[in-house]
Amino acid sequence: MTPAASTTSGSADVRHLDRYLSPNPAKAAVERFWLWYTPVWGTAAGIVMVGGFADNWTDVPLMIFSLVLAAGAVVGPIVRRHSSQADRPWHRTTAFRLGWSVVLISFLGNYVWCPFFYDVLHMHYGFKTQWNIMNNPIQMYVLTVAYFATYCVICLIAWRAVRVHLARAPRPVLWLGIVAAPFAVAGLETALNANPFIDQLFCYDDLQLVLTFGTLVYGIGFIVSLPVWIWIDERPGQSRSAFAITVACLAAIQVSSLAFDFVRWNVAPHFTTVEHGAWKHNLRDYGDGCLAIPDDWQPKEGK
Repeated sequence: MTPAASTTSGSADVRHLDRYLSPNPAKAAVERFWLWYTPVWGTAAGIVMVGGFADNWTDVPLMIFSLVLAAGAVVGPIVRRHSSQADRPWHRTTAFRLGWSVVLISFLGNYVWCPFFYDVLHMHYGFKTQWNIMNNPIQMYVLTVAYFATYCVICLIAWRAVRVHLARAPRPVLWLGIVAAPFAVAGLETALNANPFIDQLFCYDDLQLVLTFGTLVYGIGFIVSLPVWIWIDERPGQSRSAFAITVACLAAIQVSSLAFDFVRWNVAPHFTTVEHGAWKHNLRDYGDGCLAIPDDWQPKEGK
């Protein structure tokens, strides 16, 4: 999870980044809120994950925790919306529209991308949950909203910074700079989630593979999401409908799904053993994974 920052340094960083926020004050207000919220959810998630709480929690407490952090990311900007939209219904604000895109991409991305992590990157979860979709805890779908909000604003800020500082650079250099941020975000997440402090929750059989090949592939998900986030109310006066945003998110996820499938069938076999259907294994798959086996664990029949 994203490390927490101190209040003082966080304040200075946010002010320094103001020049790279959206020219639309309403959208900039959302981005500023998410920057401030990052150390909040990052600290909370770090305590729960590294402290071993999540390893012992079952469905209900883990879901409550995930809902609280996700609600902070979605509801917070709506409550603290920019004054220019103070009189609008909540569902017509930029805060709702941008938050809705993050919710959609979080949930759809989990559904589409998680099997790839099982089959190609040999990921293993260690949560004690029963509420799972394709062996991905539903709580992870919800919790993803908080850190995808952070990733959204990081990608947007990087995109604007590149356009400012590389405006006169050759076009290939400009495009390279634009796609660098999504890959950096992907690398950050894989590195944080694959660290040894939380290996009771999820791990990878080949750490080097996930940090290199996995980062490159996972970055595709953020690359296809970035145009959607840019498109939403980037300029003052723009107002994208929730329906249009839903269609755009579905299209982005479909593109990423096709890209992931192409890599799974045509590229990944050259780098690793692709275990098709590995996502069907038990969530706490100690027998075949890299999770530490607890003293009281007994293999299930047929394993």
